[in-house]
Amino acid sequence: MAAPVSAHARRPGIVLPRRNRRYRFSMTPLADVMFQLLIFFMLTSHITSYSLLDIRAGGVIGATAGTQDRQGTDIRRTVIWTLQENGAIQVSGQRFAPDRLDALAGALEAQGTTDVLILLRDEVPVQRLVTVLQTLAALDGVTVTVAEGGF
Repeated sequence: MAAPVSAHARRPGIVLPRRNRRYRFSMTPLADVMFQLLIFFMLTSHITSYSLLDIRAGGVIGATAGTQDRQGTDIRRTVIWTLQENGAIQVSGQRFAPDRLDALAGALEAQGTTDVLILLRDEVPVQRLVTVLQTLAALDGVTVTVAEGGF
């Protein structure tokens, strides 16, 4: 019988040593994922759940008076608020800072205002609208209508 041929004899050229592969657990990708989750939850934690708001769709355009059970709106008890991009609220030509929202809501209640029309400017953050709606929802007997396109 012939002697077994060694591995070195079978391959011509340089023989490189085989490297033993060890799979190590790296914490870097896990830390990256945890950091991304932290940022995500920090950004979304202040957003109010929209399901907590009582929102109803408006009436059908062109519907006759008999199909809708609506009462007339007294214009003297209606106020128009325009939400600005920077968070300010414009009421009767005057601008109020966002931190004056509670004072404005108190003034509505003191005056007996029952209807609020909110006009939205372009680029008003949704969270700002939700904050205003929540504040007005706390008032008894106030009906809020939201429209697009404040001037």
